[in-house]
Amino acid sequence: MNRTNLTAVVITLLAATVPTLSSAAPSTDPVFAFGLLGSYSVLEFTGRRSTSTDHMPEGGLFLNFGNKMTAQTGLVYSAEVSGQYSEKQNQKVKDGQADLDLGWRIALDARNFIDVLLGGGYKWNRFEPNSNKYDIDLTSRTPFAKAAAGYNHQFSTSTLRLEAGIRKSINGESQLKLHGVSNDTLDLKDTTNPFVELSLMFNQQGSIPLIASLYYNRFKYDLDGQFAATDFDKQTRDEYGVKVGLVF
Repeated sequence: MNRTNLTAVVITLLAATVPTLSSAAPSTDPVFAFGLLGSYSVLEFTGRRSTSTDHMPEGGLFLNFGNKMTAQTGLVYSAEVSGQYSEKQNQKVKDGQADLDLGWRIALDARNFIDVLLGGGYKWNRFEPNSNKYDIDLTSRTPFAKAAAGYNHQFSTSTLRLEAGIRKSINGESQLKLHGVSNDTLDLKDTTNPFVELSLMFNQQGSIPLIASLYYNRFKYDLDGQFAATDFDKQTRDEYGVKVGLVF
C-alpha cells in the first residue's frame, strides 16, 4: 500500500514538473525591440587638393521586428528602422535607415547556431556644415543590397549573436544645396561597405527582456562627377555605436 502511494506521488510530481520544464525553454517566436541608440562617427571629406575630417556624436531611436535572436533552425528574418540626429558647433547630421533581412539557420548543436542572410535597405543622410556665408545641405540617398553571416549562442536565459557582412550601395545620389544660390544633384558610384554587430538579449524569461548591441558601420559616398561649389568629391563615414532597448 505504501509503495503504491509512493508511486502515485512520484507520477503526480512528474506530471506537474514536465510542463514547468517545457515552459522554461526560450521562446522561438519573433519579437519587437524598441530603444535608444547612440553613435560616434568620423566623417572624412576628400577632394583633389584637400581633406577634411569631422567627429560627430549622434543619438536616436530604433525599432526592430524579427526572429534573429530567437529562432533556432529554419527561416530567419528581420526588419529594422532607425533615425539619428546630432548638432555640434553649428554643424548638424541627420540620418535615417531601413533594413530588411531574410536567411536560413542551421544548428551546430543544442546551443550553437549559424545562419546566412541576404537583404536590402535604404540609407538617407544629411550633413549641414557650419558656414558663415551660406546655409548648406549635403544630402545622400543610397539604396543598398546586403549579405551577411551570423552566429548565435544560446544560454539558459539569454542569447548572444555576432553578425558581420557587407552592404553594396546601388544607384545612389547626392544633392548639394546652397540655399538661395544653387541646387545640384549627382549620381553616386556603387560602393561596398562592411558592417558588424554584437548583440546580447538577456532576461528572456523575465517580465521585461532587454537587448544591448555594439556595432560598426562604414558608408562611403563617392561622387560620379564633381560639384561646382566644392572641391570635395568623396565622403567616408565610420560609425561606432551602441543600442539598448526593450523586447516585447
